[in-house]
Amino acid sequence: MINKISATLSEGIGLRLNSSDNEKEIYAYSIEVLISLLINFIILSITACILKKTVELIAFIVFFSGLRSYAGGYHAKTHIECITISFCIFVISALSSTYFIEYGKIILYLGITFSIIMVFVLAPAESENKPLSKKKYKKYRTLSRIIVIALSVTAICLYFTKEATGHVYITAAVAMSFESFSLLKK
Repeated sequence: MINKISATLSEGIGLRLNSSDNEKEIYAYSIEVLISLLINFIILSITACILKKTVELIAFIVFFSGLRSYAGGYHAKTHIECITISFCIFVISALSSTYFIEYGKIILYLGITFSIIMVFVLAPAESENKPLSKKKYKKYRTLSRIIVIALSVTAICLYFTKEATGHVYITAAVAMSFESFSLLKK
């Protein structure tokens, strides 16, 4: 369905801009990605509101997507699979800050250690849709390492400010761990 909507919209844009078929394909893919992201964000936002976990949603987006942008990882084959996986990972990450408080410190340190090791060894993980040149590979490798360290330091800061920030550091560590695990992707 997302494919059909994107194709229709890109055809309309292409006609107005007098674009080539190749350009229309690029429009269609871009629109498809945007629609999928929007649907995913809406579903996660509604879920966060129902669970009363809006702060955890922000942490999830920052720690999961922030690392994913440059580290890469598993890519679902369909939009439904992507949305379902994102939903499940968010719910687990968000609820972990409620149900695993007594293990928070352990989750934090294991999550950070696991994420740093995975990123330093496996990132960036290429995908069929996003092959990387040698230059981009080196750039993404460096950036993903910087990001995982910065996010780890941020998660530790959240831990030390838990009186003000709650137990969102657990959500952060779990989200980062899921993203790091996705680097295995096969």
